[in-house]
Formats: sequence, structure tokens, C-alpha cells
Amino acid sequence: MMNDAAKFGSYMRPARWILSLPILLVMVALTSAAPRKPKAVFHYDDEGQVARQEVDTNNDGKIDVWTFYVKGQIDRQEEDRDFNGKVEVWSFYLRGKLDKQQVDTNGDGKPDIWYFLGSQGQVNRAWKDTDFDGQVDSWRYYSRGKPDRYEQDLNRDGKPDRFLFFTKGKLARKEEAGNRDGRITVREIYDPQGNVIRKEEFRAGKSTPRLVSLYQGGTLTRQEEDKNGDSRIDLWTFFDANGELVRREVDTNRDGKPDVWAHYVDGKLVRHEEDPKGIGKPTLIAHYADGKLVRQEEDPKGIGKPTLIYYYERGSLIRREEDRQGRGKPDLIAYYEKGKIRRQVEFNHPGDEPDVITGFQNGKPVRQEISTKTNGIRDLTRYFKGEQLLREEVDTNGDRRPDLWVFYRNGAKVTQEEDLNFDGQPDVRYRFRRGRVSAKEVLTDQGSGVSPQPATVEQSSPQPAVSSQQGQQ
Repeated sequence: MMNDAAKFGSYMRPARWILSLPILLVMVALTSAAPRKPKAVFHYDDEGQVARQEVDTNNDGKIDVWTFYVKGQIDRQEEDRDFNGKVEVWSFYLRGKLDKQQVDTNGDGKPDIWYFLGSQGQVNRAWKDTDFDGQVDSWRYYSRGKPDRYEQDLNRDGKPDRFLFFTKGKLARKEEAGNRDGRITVREIYDPQGNVIRKEEFRAGKSTPRLVSLYQGGTLTRQEEDKNGDSRIDLWTFFDANGELVRREVDTNRDGKPDVWAHYVDGKLVRHEEDPKGIGKPTLIAHYADGKLVRQEEDPKGIGKPTLIYYYERGSLIRREEDRQGRGKPDLIAYYEKGKIRRQVEFNHPGDEPDVITGFQNGKPVRQEISTKTNGIRDLTRYFKGEQLLREEVDTNGDRRPDLWVFYRNGAKVTQEEDLNFDGQPDVRYRFRRGRVSAKEVLTDQGSGVSPQPATVEQSSPQPAVSSQQGQQ
């Protein structure tokens, strides 16, 4: 960014062109042999004062400096500095002192640099036609011989679009109208060493910046951005000493405080945090490895510790753990394959044996084991098809074998069978219609004399367990 000052060309150093004193008379001695062309020729006015002086400075026999006088005082000077027979420098004097100078740098016979000097002989202003179209497109202003302000027209409309401001001769600020309409869209601030320390970018017509970039030693350290155009910062980005991204903070609810944080190592995301409740601390934390999500922790109640954890492998969910009772360990664990739930276990008591185990196929429950007494002994097994309950098997005596079978159609109970002597074979069968017993069938002698009572399985609703629906979340 320091090199912007150099883009305007060699006219930054006007002293190389400017003649601070008029050419003095140089007399040439003539030999008595062959005549030689004079070194200098003087022309006088009617009053005997010098009116014009012509000088051959390189002894090639051709005049290359013409100096004009008015009443004996220098008024104008023209120079052919590259000795090609064309004037490249025109100097104008006021009361004997150099006042203005024009320079032709491309040899087209027309000036493309104009210097304006002060009473002390120092350049106050310098104009330049950088593209040689006959129109000035660069303006430079000096104070005591040092740059004070530069202006440049970038779209040839005759109006400056870029402005450079100097302090003690060093670039201090740069502004530019990116839309070429005169309204500043970019502003840069520099330190005394010429390094940019602050850059501001504006939306058209806005006085507050949409993006502020801060630098140290020429390296980007922080950015502040107004993403939604409400003139308030809602995105903060932080960089390390090498300019590598280390953290981003986002204000999503427009309260002026960040509620989303993203942390980076070597430019890659390693942790993402969110505070959706606005309590001042994250309740969702996601961990990444090689740019891919590996674990996500959630604290939906804001108690200060996660109660819901998701695990990922190669970017796909493989396990979900939830501590519903706040005991410090998961009591609901769901396992996933290719993004779909395949198994879920629930712990409804402090023991290590799950109370509910649900198997899934294509994300839908197909089999479920339940501990109806919440003691880890699963005495009820349910079978599903297309999320509809098909069959239930119940162990009523705790021998871990079913002795009660209930069959469903379209969610309604149609048949119930009972093993009264626990030999593994049904002894009695009940048939149901519209939720009521419509028939009883005695299958063995054990079933005779048994009154048609609804089975104890009625304590469980003939619908998929609520936990199985939770597992699909």
C-alpha cells in the first residue's frame, strides 16, 4: 500500500526537471581558421536589453535552450533536454523567479506535467496527465517541499476518485470512491513507517463503515463487520501474529454482543459455540477435526454442563447421548448408521441395565424391549412394521420367557393369547372387536374355566413407545 505514491510516475521529484536559475551566457572563442557555430546567441530589444538567449549546451551545433526576457528580466525558458530538436520543458518566471513549469514526458510536443512553485522556489502543486489524453487526472499538493495531499481521477471524468493525505511528508491516510461517484467507499490509515493500521470499507451513502480491518506491523489482526447494514458491528474476526484466522464471533440477535463463536487452528475450524438463549455463555459446542464435525454438546437448559451429546464419524452422525434426568451420565443413547437411527437404549433407573431397547430399520422402529417395572428387567417386547404396532410379547412371571401375546391390526388389538401354566404354549385365546372381547378360545385343559379377562398387557398402550419417537429426533 505504500507504493500508491509511486504510481504517479517520476513527477514526484520535480526538482530533476525544474531549472532554478536561468541559463547564463557562455561566450565561445572563435579561431582564425574555419568559422564555428556559436555556443550562445543573444538577441536584444530596441532599448538594448537582452530579449532572447539561445544556448547550445551539448556543443552539437544545435540550440537546445531558449530563454526569453521582458525588460531585462527573465520571463520564460524552453528546453530540449534530450537533444532531439523538440522542446520538452517550458519554465515560466514571475519577477525573476521560477513560478511554473510544464514538462512533456512522452515526446508528443504537449505538456503532461505542470509544476506550480511558491515564493521560496519550492513546488506547491503538481498536476499530471498520466494517460496522455490531454486531460489532467492527477493532482499533488505540497507543503514546504513535502507531499501534503494527492488526488487522482481514475475514470477520466475530470473529478478525483482517490485521495492520499500525508503527515510530515509520509502517507497517513488514503481514501477512494470505489463507485467513482465522489462518495468514499474505502479509507486506509497508515503508521509513520508506511504500514496500513486500519482499513474502513463503506456502503454507498453510509457514513459508518460496514467493515473495519485492523493491522499491526502490516499484518491483519482483527476485522469488525456490519453484516445487516444497521450500522452496528455484528461480526468480529480475529487473526494471530502471522495473519492466520483464529476466531470469529457473531451477534445474531442484534443486542451488540456475540452469541456465536468459531475457533480455528491453522485456518481450520476446530470448535463452534452458540448461545441461543442469550445467557452470556454457550449452550451448544461443536468440535471439529480436519474441518469435519466429530462431536456436538448441547446444554438446552443452561445448567452449565451438556446434557445432549452427538458423535460423528466422517461427518455422519453415529451416536446420540442424552442425560434427561440430570444425573451426569446419559440415560438415552441412540446409534446411527448412514445417518439413520438403528438402535436406541434408555435407562429409567440408576442401574446399568437399560429399561428400553429399540431396534430400527430404515429409521423406523421394528422391535422394542421394555422394562415395565423400570428395574432393568425387560418383560415386554413389541414388534412394529411401518411404525405400526404388530405384536406384543409379555413375561408376566419374570422367567424371561413370554407367556402373553397380543396381536394388532391397524393399531387396534385383535387377538390375545395367554400361557397360563408357563410352559411356553398358549392355553387360551381372546379375540377382540372394537376394543372389546368378542370371543374366547380354550386351547388346552389349562384354559378351561378361565374367565375372559383382558390381559395385563393393557397397561401398555398399543402404540409405538414415545422413546422410539425421541430416538428419531
